Amino acid sequence: MKKTVIIHRGIPASGKSTCARAIVETFEHKGIHAVAHSTDSRFVVDGVYRFDPEKLRAYHLKNQEAFASSLEQGIELVICDNTNIEPWEARPYYDLAKTYGYDVLMIDFLPRSLEEHIEAQSNEGYRHNIPAETLRDMYERYHNYEELTRKHSYPRQNIHPKRGYDESTGRVEMLDEPSEPFYYDTLIKIAARDYPKITQHIGEMVYRKLRDYDREFITLIPGHYRTIMEEFHKRPDRTLSPYELEPILERSPKQIGRMFDDLREEFHNIIEVKKGRQKAYKLFDSFDVFLDAFKQRDDVNDLLYLLSQSSPNLFKSLEHKSTLNGTGAYLFRNPIYEEIQNRDIFNALKKAITHHEYRMLRFSDEAHEIEAKCIKLVFVDNNWYLAYADPDDALKLARVSFIKHVGYSRKNSYQIRSIDKHLKALERDLQNAMTRFDQTPQKATLKASPAIARYFRPDMKKFFISQQFLKKQEDGSVLFTLRYTQPLEILPFVQKWLPDLVILEPAELREAYRKKLQQAVEQHGSDV
Repeated sequence: MKKTVIIHRGIPASGKSTCARAIVETFEHKGIHAVAHSTDSRFVVDGVYRFDPEKLRAYHLKNQEAFASSLEQGIELVICDNTNIEPWEARPYYDLAKTYGYDVLMIDFLPRSLEEHIEAQSNEGYRHNIPAETLRDMYERYHNYEELTRKHSYPRQNIHPKRGYDESTGRVEMLDEPSEPFYYDTLIKIAARDYPKITQHIGEMVYRKLRDYDREFITLIPGHYRTIMEEFHKRPDRTLSPYELEPILERSPKQIGRMFDDLREEFHNIIEVKKGRQKAYKLFDSFDVFLDAFKQRDDVNDLLYLLSQSSPNLFKSLEHKSTLNGTGAYLFRNPIYEEIQNRDIFNALKKAITHHEYRMLRFSDEAHEIEAKCIKLVFVDNNWYLAYADPDDALKLARVSFIKHVGYSRKNSYQIRSIDKHLKALERDLQNAMTRFDQTPQKATLKASPAIARYFRPDMKKFFISQQFLKKQEDGSVLFTLRYTQPLEILPFVQKWLPDLVILEPAELREAYRKKLQQAVEQHGSDV
Protein backbone atom coordinates (compact mmCIF):
# COMPACT_ATOMS: atom_id res chain seq x y z
CA MET A 1 0.00 0.00 0.00
CA LYS A 2 1.32 3.41 -0.94
CA LYS A 3 1.58 5.98 1.84
CA THR A 4 -1.72 7.86 1.95
CA VAL A 5 -3.22 10.98 3.49
CA ILE A 6 -6.97 11.09 4.14
CA ILE A 7 -8.60 14.53 4.20
CA HIS A 8 -12.09 14.62 5.66
CA ARG A 9 -14.74 17.12 4.56
CA GLY A 10 -18.07 17.61 6.33
CA ILE A 11 -19.96 19.83 8.73
CA PRO A 12 -20.12 18.97 12.46
CA ALA A 13 -22.09 15.84 13.39
CA SER A 14 -21.37 14.23 10.02
CA GLY A 15 -19.51 11.27 11.53
CA LYS A 16 -15.99 12.37 10.57
CA SER A 17 -14.28 11.73 13.90
CA THR A 18 -16.09 8.43 14.45
CA CYS A 19 -14.96 7.24 11.02
CA ALA A 20 -11.41 8.47 11.65
CA ARG A 21 -11.21 6.39 14.82
CA ALA A 22 -12.64 3.35 13.01
CA ILE A 23 -10.10 3.68 10.18
CA VAL A 24 -7.15 4.08 12.56
CA GLU A 25 -8.25 1.04 14.59
CA THR A 26 -8.64 -1.10 11.46
CA PHE A 27 -5.22 -0.19 10.06
CA GLU A 28 -3.44 -0.57 13.40
CA HIS A 29 -5.06 -4.00 13.81
CA LYS A 30 -3.57 -4.97 10.45
CA GLY A 31 -0.15 -3.76 11.54
CA ILE A 32 -0.22 -0.57 9.50
CA HIS A 33 0.69 2.58 11.43
CA ALA A 34 -2.11 5.18 11.22
CA VAL A 35 -2.82 8.44 13.03
CA ALA A 36 -5.53 11.14 12.91
CA HIS A 37 -5.00 14.86 13.51
CA SER A 38 -7.88 17.19 14.43
CA THR A 39 -7.86 20.87 15.35
CA ASP A 40 -11.02 20.27 17.39
CA SER A 41 -9.26 17.82 19.70
CA ARG A 42 -7.06 20.65 21.01
CA PHE A 43 -10.09 22.28 22.60
CA VAL A 44 -10.73 19.24 24.80
CA VAL A 45 -9.51 19.85 28.35
CA ASP A 46 -9.95 17.07 30.92
CA GLY A 47 -12.45 15.40 28.66
CA VAL A 48 -14.55 18.57 28.25
CA TYR A 49 -14.81 20.46 24.96
CA ARG A 50 -14.17 24.19 25.54
CA PHE A 51 -14.10 26.13 22.30
CA ASP A 52 -12.18 29.41 22.33
CA PRO A 53 -12.34 31.36 19.03
CA GLU A 54 -9.23 33.36 19.97
CA LYS A 55 -7.18 30.15 19.94
CA LEU A 56 -8.61 28.76 16.69
CA ARG A 57 -5.92 30.09 14.34
CA ALA A 58 -3.09 29.00 16.64
CA TYR A 59 -4.59 25.53 17.02
CA HIS A 60 -4.99 25.19 13.25
CA LEU A 61 -1.28 25.93 12.83
CA LYS A 62 -0.37 23.46 15.59
CA ASN A 63 -2.50 20.82 13.92
CA GLN A 64 -0.71 21.40 10.62
CA GLU A 65 2.66 21.11 12.38
CA ALA A 66 1.68 17.81 13.98
CA PHE A 67 0.31 16.60 10.64
CA ALA A 68 3.59 17.49 8.91
CA SER A 69 5.56 15.72 11.65
CA SER A 70 3.63 12.49 11.03
CA LEU A 71 4.38 12.75 7.32
CA GLU A 72 8.05 13.40 8.01
CA GLN A 73 8.14 10.24 10.14
CA GLY A 74 6.76 8.26 7.21
CA ILE A 75 3.60 7.03 8.97
CA GLU A 76 1.71 4.98 6.39
CA LEU A 77 -1.74 6.53 6.88
CA VAL A 78 -2.29 10.09 8.16
CA ILE A 79 -5.77 11.59 8.55
CA CYS A 80 -6.79 15.27 8.64
CA ASP A 81 -10.03 15.14 10.63
CA ASN A 82 -11.21 18.76 10.15
CA THR A 83 -14.36 20.17 8.53
CA ASN A 84 -12.47 21.49 5.43
CA ILE A 85 -15.67 22.98 4.02
CA GLU A 86 -13.87 25.31 1.58
CA PRO A 87 -10.88 24.42 -0.64
CA TRP A 88 -8.49 26.89 1.03
CA GLU A 89 -8.95 25.06 4.34
CA ALA A 90 -7.93 21.68 2.90
CA ARG A 91 -5.17 22.96 0.63
CA PRO A 92 -2.35 23.15 3.26
CA TYR A 93 -2.85 19.47 4.09
CA TYR A 94 -2.88 18.51 0.41
CA ASP A 95 0.32 20.46 -0.25
CA LEU A 96 2.05 18.86 2.75
CA ALA A 97 1.00 15.41 1.55
CA LYS A 98 2.47 16.01 -1.89
CA THR A 99 5.66 17.46 -0.42
CA TYR A 100 6.26 14.16 1.38
CA GLY A 101 5.16 11.95 -1.54
CA TYR A 102 1.77 10.82 -0.24
CA ASP A 103 -1.35 10.01 -2.23
CA VAL A 104 -4.42 11.96 -1.10
CA LEU A 105 -7.82 10.38 -0.50
CA MET A 106 -10.65 12.79 0.31
CA ILE A 107 -13.66 11.43 2.17
CA ASP A 108 -16.61 13.76 1.67
CA PHE A 109 -19.41 13.34 4.22
CA LEU A 110 -22.64 14.61 2.67
CA PRO A 111 -24.71 16.42 5.32
CA ARG A 112 -28.06 15.37 6.66
CA SER A 113 -30.80 18.01 6.93
CA LEU A 114 -29.73 21.17 8.71
CA GLU A 115 -32.28 20.50 11.45
CA GLU A 116 -30.73 17.11 12.18
CA HIS A 117 -27.29 18.66 12.54
CA ILE A 118 -28.69 21.33 14.85
CA GLU A 119 -30.52 18.73 16.91
CA ALA A 120 -27.32 16.71 17.27
CA GLN A 121 -25.80 19.55 19.28
CA SER A 122 -28.26 18.91 22.09
CA ASN A 123 -27.73 15.16 22.17
CA GLU A 124 -26.16 13.88 25.37
CA GLY A 125 -22.52 13.04 24.83
CA TYR A 126 -22.04 15.36 21.85
CA ARG A 127 -19.51 17.87 23.05
CA HIS A 128 -19.48 20.73 20.53
CA ASN A 129 -22.67 22.73 21.26
CA ILE A 130 -22.25 24.78 18.08
CA PRO A 131 -24.81 27.63 17.73
CA ALA A 132 -27.55 27.04 15.16
CA GLU A 133 -26.60 30.17 13.17
CA THR A 134 -22.99 28.97 12.88
CA LEU A 135 -24.16 25.56 11.70
CA ARG A 136 -26.52 27.17 9.21
CA ASP A 137 -23.63 29.17 7.73
CA MET A 138 -21.44 26.06 7.49
CA TYR A 139 -24.30 24.08 5.93
CA GLU A 140 -24.83 26.73 3.24
CA ARG A 141 -21.12 27.04 2.51
CA TYR A 142 -20.80 23.26 2.26
CA HIS A 143 -23.40 23.14 -0.51
CA ASN A 144 -22.05 26.28 -2.18
CA TYR A 145 -18.60 24.72 -2.57
CA GLU A 146 -19.79 21.16 -3.19
CA GLU A 147 -19.43 21.54 -6.95
CA LEU A 148 -15.69 22.05 -6.51
CA THR A 149 -15.21 18.44 -5.34
CA ARG A 150 -16.17 17.11 -8.77
CA LYS A 151 -13.51 15.81 -11.08
CA HIS A 152 -14.02 18.36 -13.81
CA SER A 153 -15.10 21.33 -11.76
CA TYR A 154 -13.31 24.63 -12.06
CA PRO A 155 -13.72 27.87 -10.12
CA ARG A 156 -16.36 30.41 -10.98
CA GLN A 157 -15.90 33.64 -9.09
CA ASN A 158 -19.54 34.62 -8.77
CA ILE A 159 -20.62 31.25 -7.38
CA HIS A 160 -17.54 30.14 -5.47
CA PRO A 161 -15.87 33.20 -3.94
CA LYS A 162 -12.41 32.55 -2.58
CA ARG A 163 -11.66 33.27 1.04
CA GLY A 164 -8.50 33.00 3.10
CA TYR A 165 -6.93 33.93 6.40
CA ASP A 166 -5.47 37.43 6.46
CA GLU A 167 -2.56 37.66 8.89
CA SER A 168 -2.82 41.46 9.06
CA THR A 169 -6.47 41.52 10.17
CA GLY A 170 -6.56 38.18 11.96
CA ARG A 171 -9.78 37.28 10.12
CA VAL A 172 -10.92 35.19 7.19
CA GLU A 173 -11.40 37.65 4.33
CA MET A 174 -12.99 37.50 0.88
CA LEU A 175 -10.39 37.59 -1.90
CA ASP A 176 -10.72 39.13 -5.36
CA GLU A 177 -10.19 35.87 -7.23
CA PRO A 178 -12.14 32.68 -7.92
CA SER A 179 -11.88 29.81 -5.49
CA GLU A 180 -9.67 26.90 -6.44
CA PRO A 181 -11.20 23.41 -6.60
CA PHE A 182 -10.53 20.75 -4.01
CA TYR A 183 -7.43 18.75 -4.94
CA TYR A 184 -7.04 15.04 -4.28
CA ASP A 185 -5.99 11.84 -6.00
CA THR A 186 -9.03 9.80 -4.98
CA LEU A 187 -12.46 10.65 -3.65
CA ILE A 188 -15.07 8.77 -1.64
CA LYS A 189 -18.46 10.35 -0.97
CA ILE A 190 -20.50 9.03 1.95
CA ALA A 191 -24.24 9.61 1.76
CA ALA A 192 -26.07 10.79 4.88
CA ARG A 193 -28.28 7.70 4.87
CA ASP A 194 -25.16 5.54 5.24
CA TYR A 195 -23.90 7.23 8.44
CA PRO A 196 -25.31 4.62 10.88
CA LYS A 197 -23.76 1.64 9.14
CA ILE A 198 -20.64 3.14 7.58
CA THR A 199 -18.64 3.24 10.82
CA GLN A 200 -18.73 -0.56 10.95
CA HIS A 201 -17.21 -0.92 7.51
CA ILE A 202 -15.32 2.28 6.68
CA GLY A 203 -11.98 0.95 7.90
CA GLU A 204 -12.16 -2.20 5.77
CA MET A 205 -13.50 -0.29 2.79
CA VAL A 206 -10.64 2.21 2.85
CA TYR A 207 -8.10 -0.56 3.47
CA ARG A 208 -9.29 -2.58 0.45
CA LYS A 209 -9.31 0.46 -1.83
CA LEU A 210 -5.78 1.47 -0.85
CA ARG A 211 -4.44 -2.08 -0.86
CA ASP A 212 -5.87 -2.92 -4.27
CA TYR A 213 -5.62 0.64 -5.58
CA ASP A 214 -9.25 0.23 -6.61
CA ARG A 215 -10.21 3.09 -8.92
CA GLU A 216 -13.84 2.12 -9.25
CA PHE A 217 -16.16 5.00 -8.22
CA ILE A 218 -13.07 7.08 -7.48
CA THR A 219 -12.13 10.34 -9.16
CA LEU A 220 -8.54 10.91 -10.28
CA ILE A 221 -6.86 14.26 -11.03
CA PRO A 222 -3.28 13.78 -12.31
CA GLY A 223 -0.91 16.49 -11.15
CA HIS A 224 -0.03 17.99 -14.52
CA TYR A 225 -3.72 18.24 -15.49
CA ARG A 226 -4.31 20.15 -12.28
CA THR A 227 -1.47 22.52 -13.18
CA ILE A 228 -3.03 23.19 -16.58
CA MET A 229 -6.38 23.98 -14.94
CA GLU A 230 -4.67 26.33 -12.49
CA GLU A 231 -2.96 28.14 -15.36
CA PHE A 232 -6.26 28.47 -17.23
CA HIS A 233 -7.68 30.43 -14.31
CA LYS A 234 -4.73 32.78 -14.13
CA ARG A 235 -5.65 34.07 -17.61
CA PRO A 236 -8.51 36.57 -17.84
CA ASP A 237 -9.48 35.16 -21.25
CA ARG A 238 -9.08 31.51 -20.06
CA THR A 239 -6.85 30.81 -23.09
CA LEU A 240 -3.54 28.91 -23.09
CA SER A 241 -1.05 27.72 -25.66
CA PRO A 242 1.31 24.75 -25.17
CA TYR A 243 4.29 27.11 -25.55
CA GLU A 244 3.19 29.11 -22.48
CA LEU A 245 3.23 25.93 -20.40
CA GLU A 246 6.59 24.66 -21.65
CA PRO A 247 8.67 26.25 -18.83
CA ILE A 248 6.06 25.36 -16.20
CA LEU A 249 5.53 21.67 -17.04
CA GLU A 250 9.08 21.15 -18.37
CA ARG A 251 7.75 19.24 -21.35
CA SER A 252 7.81 19.94 -25.05
CA PRO A 253 4.92 21.83 -26.69
CA LYS A 254 4.07 18.64 -28.58
CA GLN A 255 3.77 16.64 -25.37
CA ILE A 256 1.70 19.42 -23.78
CA GLY A 257 -0.53 19.46 -26.85
CA ARG A 258 -1.29 15.79 -26.25
CA MET A 259 -2.20 16.64 -22.64
CA PHE A 260 -4.63 19.26 -23.89
CA ASP A 261 -6.16 16.69 -26.24
CA ASP A 262 -6.59 14.29 -23.33
CA LEU A 263 -8.24 17.03 -21.32
CA ARG A 264 -10.57 17.88 -24.21
CA GLU A 265 -11.84 14.31 -24.21
CA GLU A 266 -12.62 14.59 -20.51
CA PHE A 267 -13.60 18.28 -20.30
CA HIS A 268 -16.26 19.13 -22.84
CA ASN A 269 -15.75 22.82 -22.13
CA ILE A 270 -12.24 23.08 -23.62
CA ILE A 271 -12.08 24.07 -27.28
CA GLU A 272 -9.23 24.59 -29.73
CA VAL A 273 -8.65 28.21 -30.84
CA LYS A 274 -5.93 30.35 -32.42
CA LYS A 275 -3.73 32.62 -30.33
CA GLY A 276 -1.82 34.64 -32.87
CA ARG A 277 -0.30 32.03 -35.18
CA GLN A 278 -0.16 29.38 -32.49
CA LYS A 279 -2.71 26.71 -31.70
CA ALA A 280 -4.22 27.35 -28.29
CA TYR A 281 -7.02 26.12 -26.04
CA LYS A 282 -9.85 27.97 -24.33
CA LEU A 283 -11.73 26.94 -21.20
CA PHE A 284 -15.33 28.08 -21.01
CA ASP A 285 -18.37 27.44 -18.89
CA SER A 286 -21.18 26.13 -21.09
CA PHE A 287 -23.67 28.08 -19.00
CA ASP A 288 -21.74 31.27 -19.75
CA VAL A 289 -22.63 30.83 -23.43
CA PHE A 290 -26.29 31.04 -22.46
CA LEU A 291 -25.62 33.90 -20.06
CA ASP A 292 -23.79 35.94 -22.70
CA ALA A 293 -26.75 35.56 -25.04
CA PHE A 294 -29.08 36.39 -22.18
CA LYS A 295 -27.21 39.62 -21.37
CA GLN A 296 -27.02 40.75 -24.99
CA ARG A 297 -30.67 40.24 -25.90
CA ASP A 298 -33.25 42.92 -25.26
CA ASP A 299 -36.09 40.37 -25.40
CA VAL A 300 -35.33 37.80 -22.69
CA ASN A 301 -38.69 36.03 -22.74
CA ASP A 302 -37.82 33.37 -25.31
CA LEU A 303 -34.66 32.47 -23.43
CA LEU A 304 -36.52 32.40 -20.13
CA TYR A 305 -39.12 30.10 -21.63
CA LEU A 306 -36.48 27.67 -22.90
CA LEU A 307 -34.80 27.74 -19.52
CA SER A 308 -38.04 27.16 -17.62
CA GLN A 309 -38.81 24.16 -19.80
CA SER A 310 -35.41 22.54 -19.23
CA SER A 311 -34.11 22.32 -15.69
CA PRO A 312 -34.60 24.07 -12.34
CA ASN A 313 -30.86 23.66 -11.75
CA LEU A 314 -30.19 25.96 -14.68
CA PHE A 315 -32.37 28.58 -13.07
CA LYS A 316 -30.38 28.18 -9.87
CA SER A 317 -27.20 28.79 -11.85
CA LEU A 318 -28.79 31.81 -13.49
CA GLU A 319 -29.77 33.13 -10.06
CA HIS A 320 -26.22 32.72 -8.74
CA LYS A 321 -24.69 34.28 -11.83
CA SER A 322 -26.98 37.28 -11.83
CA THR A 323 -27.06 37.98 -8.10
CA LEU A 324 -23.60 38.07 -6.56
CA ASN A 325 -21.18 40.97 -6.80
CA GLY A 326 -23.72 43.11 -8.63
CA THR A 327 -22.52 41.84 -12.01
CA GLY A 328 -25.92 41.06 -13.51
CA ALA A 329 -29.15 42.92 -14.09
CA TYR A 330 -31.47 40.15 -12.94
CA LEU A 331 -32.48 38.26 -9.82
CA PHE A 332 -34.81 35.25 -10.03
CA ARG A 333 -36.91 33.65 -7.31
CA ASN A 334 -38.99 31.30 -9.48
CA PRO A 335 -38.83 29.93 -13.04
CA ILE A 336 -42.16 31.13 -14.47
CA TYR A 337 -42.09 34.26 -16.57
CA GLU A 338 -44.41 37.22 -17.09
CA GLU A 339 -44.87 38.65 -20.56
CA ILE A 340 -43.17 42.05 -20.61
CA GLN A 341 -45.77 44.65 -21.59
CA ASN A 342 -43.54 47.67 -22.20
CA ARG A 343 -40.18 46.55 -23.57
CA ASP A 344 -38.83 50.11 -23.82
CA ILE A 345 -39.25 50.65 -20.08
CA PHE A 346 -37.88 47.20 -19.27
CA ASN A 347 -34.81 47.71 -21.46
CA ALA A 348 -34.23 51.23 -20.10
CA LEU A 349 -34.17 49.79 -16.57
CA LYS A 350 -31.86 47.00 -17.64
CA LYS A 351 -29.46 49.53 -19.18
CA ALA A 352 -29.47 51.64 -16.02
CA ILE A 353 -28.71 48.58 -13.87
CA THR A 354 -25.96 47.34 -16.15
CA HIS A 355 -24.23 50.73 -16.10
CA HIS A 356 -24.98 51.49 -12.41
CA GLU A 357 -26.92 54.63 -13.21
CA TYR A 358 -29.64 56.77 -11.64
CA ARG A 359 -33.03 57.16 -13.31
CA MET A 360 -36.12 59.31 -12.76
CA LEU A 361 -39.13 57.00 -12.28
CA ARG A 362 -42.82 57.84 -12.53
CA PHE A 363 -45.41 55.31 -11.36
CA SER A 364 -48.97 54.93 -12.63
CA ASP A 365 -50.50 55.99 -9.31
CA GLU A 366 -48.25 59.02 -8.74
CA ALA A 367 -47.90 62.31 -10.58
CA HIS A 368 -44.39 63.16 -9.42
CA GLU A 369 -41.11 61.46 -10.24
CA ILE A 370 -38.53 60.00 -7.88
CA GLU A 371 -34.80 59.69 -8.39
CA ALA A 372 -33.64 56.10 -7.95
CA LYS A 373 -30.54 53.94 -8.04
CA CYS A 374 -31.64 51.04 -10.25
CA ILE A 375 -30.22 47.88 -8.67
CA LYS A 376 -31.88 44.71 -10.02
CA LEU A 377 -34.71 43.47 -12.18
CA VAL A 378 -36.23 40.92 -9.82
CA PHE A 379 -38.48 38.09 -10.90
CA VAL A 380 -40.61 36.96 -7.97
CA ASP A 381 -44.22 35.80 -7.50
CA ASN A 382 -44.52 35.40 -11.28
CA ASN A 383 -43.94 39.10 -11.95
CA TRP A 384 -41.09 41.47 -12.78
CA TYR A 385 -40.11 43.99 -10.11
CA LEU A 386 -37.48 46.72 -9.98
CA ALA A 387 -35.30 46.76 -6.88
CA TYR A 388 -34.13 50.32 -6.37
CA ALA A 389 -32.76 52.66 -3.71
CA ASP A 390 -34.84 55.80 -3.19
CA PRO A 391 -33.38 59.27 -2.39
CA ASP A 392 -33.14 58.24 1.30
CA ASP A 393 -31.14 55.14 0.24
CA ALA A 394 -33.96 52.83 1.33
CA LEU A 395 -34.26 49.58 -0.64
CA LYS A 396 -37.65 49.11 -2.30
CA LEU A 397 -39.45 46.92 -4.83
CA ALA A 398 -41.72 48.30 -7.56
CA ARG A 399 -43.78 46.29 -10.03
CA VAL A 400 -42.31 47.00 -13.48
CA SER A 401 -45.77 47.11 -15.07
CA PHE A 402 -46.65 50.00 -12.70
CA ILE A 403 -43.74 52.12 -13.95
CA LYS A 404 -45.04 54.46 -16.62
CA HIS A 405 -41.96 56.51 -17.42
CA VAL A 406 -38.18 56.12 -17.09
CA GLY A 407 -36.19 59.31 -17.56
CA TYR A 408 -32.59 60.34 -17.16
CA SER A 409 -31.38 61.89 -13.93
CA ARG A 410 -29.09 64.87 -13.38
CA LYS A 411 -26.85 62.45 -11.51
CA ASN A 412 -24.71 60.09 -13.51
CA SER A 413 -23.52 56.67 -12.37
CA TYR A 414 -23.15 55.47 -8.78
CA GLN A 415 -20.37 53.37 -7.23
CA ILE A 416 -21.16 49.66 -7.05
CA ARG A 417 -19.99 49.55 -3.43
CA SER A 418 -22.78 51.97 -2.54
CA ILE A 419 -25.34 49.22 -3.15
CA ASP A 420 -23.43 46.34 -1.55
CA LYS A 421 -25.78 46.27 1.44
CA HIS A 422 -28.81 46.28 -0.84
CA LEU A 423 -27.49 43.38 -2.92
CA LYS A 424 -26.86 41.40 0.25
CA ALA A 425 -30.34 42.22 1.54
CA LEU A 426 -31.93 41.01 -1.70
CA GLU A 427 -30.00 37.75 -1.59
CA ARG A 428 -30.53 37.18 2.13
CA ASP A 429 -34.00 38.55 2.89
CA LEU A 430 -36.16 38.58 -0.25
CA GLN A 431 -38.95 36.02 0.24
CA ASN A 432 -41.69 37.41 -2.00
CA ALA A 433 -42.99 40.67 -3.40
CA MET A 434 -44.34 41.67 0.04
CA THR A 435 -40.94 41.67 1.75
CA ARG A 436 -40.25 45.08 3.31
CA PHE A 437 -36.59 45.94 3.58
CA ASP A 438 -37.23 48.96 5.81
CA GLN A 439 -38.81 46.86 8.57
CA THR A 440 -37.13 44.69 11.22
CA PRO A 441 -38.14 41.04 10.64
CA GLN A 442 -40.35 39.37 13.23
CA LYS A 443 -40.67 35.64 13.85
CA ALA A 444 -43.91 33.69 13.62
CA THR A 445 -44.45 30.16 14.93
CA LEU A 446 -46.90 28.05 12.96
CA LYS A 447 -48.38 24.57 13.30
CA ALA A 448 -49.10 22.29 10.36
CA SER A 449 -51.78 19.70 11.13
CA PRO A 450 -51.09 15.97 10.63
CA ALA A 451 -52.94 16.18 7.28
CA ILE A 452 -50.26 18.44 5.77
CA ALA A 453 -47.34 17.84 8.16
CA ARG A 454 -45.38 15.86 5.56
CA TYR A 455 -44.93 19.02 3.47
CA PHE A 456 -43.17 20.76 6.35
CA ARG A 457 -40.72 18.06 7.39
CA PRO A 458 -37.07 19.18 7.58
CA ASP A 459 -36.17 17.16 4.47
CA MET A 460 -38.83 18.82 2.30
CA LYS A 461 -38.32 21.83 0.06
CA LYS A 462 -38.88 25.09 1.96
CA PHE A 463 -41.64 27.51 0.99
CA PHE A 464 -39.74 30.48 2.48
CA ILE A 465 -36.00 31.09 2.80
CA SER A 466 -36.54 31.84 6.50
CA GLN A 467 -38.52 28.66 7.17
CA GLN A 468 -37.08 26.61 10.05
CA PHE A 469 -38.34 23.27 11.33
CA LEU A 470 -38.87 23.13 15.10
CA LYS A 471 -40.26 19.72 16.00
CA LYS A 472 -42.79 17.02 15.27
CA GLN A 473 -45.45 16.69 17.97
CA GLU A 474 -46.98 13.51 19.36
CA ASP A 475 -50.20 14.00 17.38
CA GLY A 476 -48.20 14.11 14.12
CA SER A 477 -48.40 17.89 13.61
CA VAL A 478 -45.26 19.89 12.82
CA LEU A 479 -44.12 23.17 14.32
CA PHE A 480 -41.98 25.56 12.28
CA THR A 481 -41.06 29.26 12.18
CA LEU A 482 -41.04 31.98 9.53
CA ARG A 483 -39.61 35.49 9.47
CA TYR A 484 -41.81 38.29 8.16
CA THR A 485 -41.52 42.06 7.75
CA GLN A 486 -45.26 42.69 7.39
CA PRO A 487 -48.28 40.40 7.78
CA LEU A 488 -48.95 40.34 4.02
CA GLU A 489 -45.60 38.63 3.54
CA ILE A 490 -46.89 35.36 5.07
CA LEU A 491 -50.68 35.60 5.62
CA PRO A 492 -51.62 34.68 2.02
CA PHE A 493 -49.50 31.57 2.46
CA VAL A 494 -51.30 30.69 5.70
CA GLN A 495 -54.65 31.23 3.99
CA LYS A 496 -53.66 28.90 1.18
CA TRP A 497 -53.37 26.01 3.66
CA LEU A 498 -56.60 26.69 5.57
CA PRO A 499 -57.73 25.11 7.83
CA ASP A 500 -54.62 23.01 8.39
CA LEU A 501 -52.11 25.78 9.09
CA VAL A 502 -52.44 27.71 12.35
CA ILE A 503 -50.54 30.74 13.66
CA LEU A 504 -49.39 30.11 17.25
CA GLU A 505 -47.23 33.19 17.81
CA PRO A 506 -47.03 36.16 18.00
CA ALA A 507 -50.40 36.78 19.58
CA GLU A 508 -50.97 40.06 17.71
CA LEU A 509 -50.46 38.41 14.32
CA ARG A 510 -52.76 35.56 15.30
CA GLU A 511 -55.45 38.03 16.44
CA ALA A 512 -55.11 40.21 13.32
CA TYR A 513 -55.55 37.17 11.10
CA ARG A 514 -58.52 35.93 13.16
CA LYS A 515 -60.25 39.29 12.63
CA LYS A 516 -59.65 39.15 8.87
CA LEU A 517 -61.11 35.67 8.74
CA GLN A 518 -64.12 36.84 10.72
CA GLN A 519 -64.63 39.77 8.34
CA ALA A 520 -64.41 37.41 5.38
CA VAL A 521 -67.02 35.11 6.90
CA GLU A 522 -69.34 38.03 7.61
CA GLN A 523 -68.99 39.41 4.08
CA HIS A 524 -69.66 36.03 2.51
CA GLY A 525 -72.67 35.61 4.76
CA SER A 526 -74.23 38.94 3.74
CA ASP A 527 -76.38 39.69 0.73
CA VAL A 528 -73.80 42.13 -0.64
